[in-house]
Amino acid sequence: MSLASEIEEYARGLGADLFGVTSAEPFARYIETVAELNSIHGLKDIPALNKRINESIGDPRNILPDAQSIVVLGVFCKLRNPADDSLEYEGPHASLASYWRHGRPMIVGIADSIVAYLQGKGFEAKEGQLPLKAVAARAGLGNFGKNAILYTKEFGSWVSLVGVVTNAKLEPTEVSEKDICSKCQRCIDACPTAAIYQPYKLDVRKCTSYLNHSRFQDVGEIPDSLKEKMGNLLCGCEVCQDVCPRNGKVVPRELSTSFKVTWHGVTIPDKARLPLSELLQLLEDEVDHYFQRYAVICIGNMEGAEEALPALTKMLNAEEPLVSKYADWAIKRIKKHKT
Repeated sequence: MSLASEIEEYARGLGADLFGVTSAEPFARYIETVAELNSIHGLKDIPALNKRINESIGDPRNILPDAQSIVVLGVFCKLRNPADDSLEYEGPHASLASYWRHGRPMIVGIADSIVAYLQGKGFEAKEGQLPLKAVAARAGLGNFGKNAILYTKEFGSWVSLVGVVTNAKLEPTEVSEKDICSKCQRCIDACPTAAIYQPYKLDVRKCTSYLNHSRFQDVGEIPDSLKEKMGNLLCGCEVCQDVCPRNGKVVPRELSTSFKVTWHGVTIPDKARLPLSELLQLLEDEVDHYFQRYAVICIGNMEGAEEALPALTKMLNAEEPLVSKYADWAIKRIKKHKT
């Protein structure tokens, strides 16, 4: 059995649904895309985004100088929690993305185990910032859709990825590049913020998944016109994936237990729809001001959110300026909805 096969067997035993290997050569297309984002959209002007989306990430040797291969793993994250009956709730609520509810918790720890496995074999191995979708595509795990998201044959786009760079020379897995979208552009038409500005090209400054991403945190002040388009999405956004015909064929996997979702340091119930009353309870505690910002945007976009007005009025005196400013915006939005 080859070393790559041994690693795959071990990874699948840890819960990985997908396994691939590619070389550690730079990802030229990713580097070109970032350069375009910088020149056309001014990505460098937003340090929080530029820190995690930059040209240096496109070269795995910035993680490990003598890198030879990248092991990429994926877990299916479109899961159904039998205890979650929130989809029947029709009152004002916040929506929570599948990726944050299930994808991240499931992938945590797998990469560390693969690193330890390779080190135990006498090789260097590290996890680091990688263009994971590009890595997975080059490792043959899937192809890009027009929303710039990777689609796999087995699970559609509902996968959470992680990569490990190593100096072990592993045999790459087979690549199959093809056009999976043809003339379809439902994702482009459905994007609430018009972040998909061309097929396969995403303006991350407008994408809700990037704007409220807990790793990016301070993306600066979000214009009112953009806040209004972010809707009631508390963490993440999956609109472009929900409308994709390829995802319509994917059957969610049932969970045997609930997850604890942590977002901006706050533990959120494992629900697809979080009722406004429960979100307000979370805001009663001392929470991170980033959580407050995005919770306020979410509330401001809800219909029938009048019960939030006392909490929002209190936030007008918040020490963090954007919390206060967003609260003022949300109050005006709610009153406007009422009339």
